[in-house]
Amino acid sequence: MTLSALSMQMKALEAELGVALFDRTVRPPRLTPVGHSVIDEAIPLLRREDSLLDMCRPGDELVGRFKLGFVTTAAVRVLPHVLKAAQTLAPRATFEVETGLSAGLQDKVLNGQIDIAVVTDADGLPGQLSTRRLRREPFVFAAHRGLLEDGLAGLLNNQTFFHFMPDTGIGKLIAHAMADQARPRDANTIVLDNLEAIMECVAAGLGFTLLPVPDVDRYLTADIEKLAAPSSLRRNLVLATLRDGTMARREEAIAALFSVE
Repeated sequence: MTLSALSMQMKALEAELGVALFDRTVRPPRLTPVGHSVIDEAIPLLRREDSLLDMCRPGDELVGRFKLGFVTTAAVRVLPHVLKAAQTLAPRATFEVETGLSAGLQDKVLNGQIDIAVVTDADGLPGQLSTRRLRREPFVFAAHRGLLEDGLAGLLNNQTFFHFMPDTGIGKLIAHAMADQARPRDANTIVLDNLEAIMECVAAGLGFTLLPVPDVDRYLTADIEKLAAPSSLRRNLVLATLRDGTMARREEAIAALFSVE
């Protein structure tokens, strides 16, 4: 830019702002006090403009604010690892997190209330969702060692079963598995909506349960024994995004947060 063109731009800026930015009584002209103040205010504004333009450039980098949903039973184990990984892999991203049941989270992804969700696929997922399996978790029975004199058969015949919410994804898997077990019709079952409460009851010798291995291991004590469950019984945790949504091109970057532990 020539000196004359620069001078014209400065005069146009002064006219727009209605103040003198330069003292032209001296050579070379010097900034006035208000001119210094304008510079101090303008520098962060220009930096924010650069940041905004950079954020909006095409690419799969995680930049901006994202809304994540987690099925409640997985959040306690998975969420800390994701947020820790994000500090390194996505330093320019921030996350809002909510927990809930798989069906509700799927609906929120479909209607745009959340960007991506970690859910179970026990009932299948709508075709509008793109899914990526994150983990495949086996199940085990868990019981206090004092109740195991007659093994699993004794538990099924004589002990209270602590059942995690049968209307949830994980609960339906458990219900189907228990329907295949030889258990008396009048056997006692207590339904609870909290994994910790279930495992505390098991640790107290009040009965037994059937849960994914990671959930049992999280609350395992020296008094609790694990017994094999049917090998085909698995819980899939999947990453669900809107198939044709704006998150589709960032799916790889999001998935990378779940692969670091």
